[in-house]
Amino acid sequence: MNKKYFKDFALLGAVIIICAVAARLLAGGETLEQYASNNPDAAESSSYATSTSIEDVSATSATSASTETVSLTSATSASSNATVDDIAKPNSDRVSISEYFYYEPISNEVFKRISGVSYPVDCTISLDDLRYVSLLYVDFDGNTQSGEMICNKAIAQDILEIFSELYNNGYQIESIKLIDEFDGDDTASMLANNTSCFNYRVVEGTNRLSNHAKGLAIDLNPFYNPYITYNKDGSTNISPEGSEAYADRSTSFPYKIDENDLAYKLFKEHGFTWGGNWNSVKDYQHFEKKIG
Repeated sequence: MNKKYFKDFALLGAVIIICAVAARLLAGGETLEQYASNNPDAAESSSYATSTSIEDVSATSATSASTETVSLTSATSASSNATVDDIAKPNSDRVSISEYFYYEPISNEVFKRISGVSYPVDCTISLDDLRYVSLLYVDFDGNTQSGEMICNKAIAQDILEIFSELYNNGYQIESIKLIDEFDGDDTASMLANNTSCFNYRVVEGTNRLSNHAKGLAIDLNPFYNPYITYNKDGSTNISPEGSEAYADRSTSFPYKIDENDLAYKLFKEHGFTWGGNWNSVKDYQHFEKKIG
């Protein structure tokens, strides 16, 4: 081997030995293994902290991610049926007489359904004066159905009590849907024999606002209880078309409203008037209540 290289290696080895001796002297003459043997508590603590710090961070991250995922999923699920305002602020103004019979202020979701339909842009009735009503009813097949209605807040409690009694007595109603399901068309709703309340419209054949526009009138099973007007020549107009057979109230048929009918009795008890008792026209489907 070249003498020059030999001298270099020898010098490097000497430097390494000197550094090792110096390090041992600085450590008090103990190796790491000896230190661990002489200080077991400190060594164990150090080892535990090193091993668990990584696990804790991983667990914390996983928990945080899981919580965030659940929160996001819940928020997403809730927002599919309600607005952000609805989620953040549950309706505390709901009035219930049972789980399925309640009324509450018009929510953002309901307003979107009625805006421009039963509640047009020129509607003069304040939303604050209206209430959304949830109820149950027995259909013509004898099955329980979920119904909904919008009415004036002044009669909301009446509506709950009347329709709860009708349901408990098995009184049959073919349909209770918002008039908006029929594009706000009163004739289409009557043809479907749909029971409804609020619809911002005028009285048929006039420019005068109907009490339906104020949410103070209900049409019940309208196809079997038609609206009849009388002409000067003695002829009549019967609405909806096709319900002429039910204009003769002297005959007996199902779903007929008269003074022996349970619905008639309940509405009368709650201070409503019946269109079947009017003189100039007959509106056998119609109940309304005057407020103020």
